[in-house]
Amino acid sequence: MPSAIQKIQKNNDAQINSNKLTKSQQAHSQSNLENGSTTVISDATTKQQQEQLKLKEQELTQKLDTAYSKIGDVTFNTDAKTFQLKLYTDSDLSKSVAQIETDPSLAEEAHWSNFTDSLLKTSKNIKKSFKAGYTFELMGVNDSNKVLFAAKDGAEISSITK
Repeated sequence: MPSAIQKIQKNNDAQINSNKLTKSQQAHSQSNLENGSTTVISDATTKQQQEQLKLKEQELTQKLDTAYSKIGDVTFNTDAKTFQLKLYTDSDLSKSVAQIETDPSLAEEAHWSNFTDSLLKTSKNIKKSFKAGYTFELMGVNDSNKVLFAAKDGAEISSITK
């Protein structure tokens, strides 16, 4: 009889240990599942936020392009978070800017600061539409890859005149 009790006790102990292990595995699996689903939800939320931001950037690019349509085209570089204004080459403004691009000492006489003040306002408005970190650049007329003026978050960060 004692050996039968010991045998039953050993079987019960084995069953208890097996149940503990199973419950532990279930809890671990549940935890992994919950963490995994949180990651999936988090990734989906992040992706959705990125898509919304991309849409807002496209909409603002179109609005800026429309606002500046009489003097040039506005494009947006997503990676650099930069809006660029490229002036049309056949306007009086572009001729003045081209002269300043060639000889920055002409800037004061051409009222460069009046023009750049309006670009600063645009930069401030961009900051209101988005979080900080977006740049607005005026590109060269003679060299369309040259930045003549740049503002970020409403503050001047570079100018051909400085």
